[in-house]
Amino acid sequence: MAKHPEVNHVSLVDIVQRIADSNLSNRIIAIDGPAGAGKTTLANRIANGFSGTVHTVHMDDLYDGWVNSLTPQLSRVLVNQIAQPVSQGKSFGYRRFDWFNRRFGEIETFSAPELLILEGVGSGQRALGRFLLELIWIDIDDDTGLNRVLNRDGEFLRSEMLIWQHRQSVHFEEENTRDRATLRLDGKLFI
Repeated sequence: MAKHPEVNHVSLVDIVQRIADSNLSNRIIAIDGPAGAGKTTLANRIANGFSGTVHTVHMDDLYDGWVNSLTPQLSRVLVNQIAQPVSQGKSFGYRRFDWFNRRFGEIETFSAPELLILEGVGSGQRALGRFLLELIWIDIDDDTGLNRVLNRDGEFLRSEMLIWQHRQSVHFEEENTRDRATLRLDGKLFI
């Protein structure tokens, strides 16, 4: 991955073209950044703009609840069950976390897509570096991100989100995610 530390001013078409121009048959990208930055929105836009098969993995589906979310177990799942098989053109699988029942469901298996999008906090961690074609970071300030999440998901999450903002900040600092990104976007301007 080439490093581009400044905020990039690129269009959705530019991003999709960068991905499509790759010679890889099984492309993997990560879209990371703080909660409320617009990662899911960008993932959906890229998926809709890409001409091949696409599968999006949302980190929210892989977290083991709020407390056990950004753990070595998440890294193992991302590498061993998802990124490694997809990079080899093989099927992959994972269990989705059920936030209401607070447990994982049965394993779901998928065919390797031409483009795998990993989106969410923790999708750009170092453990995945060797598999990623692009690591897209979306910048957003804490207040804007918090307000977007609460408007989308409900005010009842405020206390959990304040704790989450701290956890994600520690994670991003430990992983140096923002500085390792190949593209950095301003979530206020892009999304």
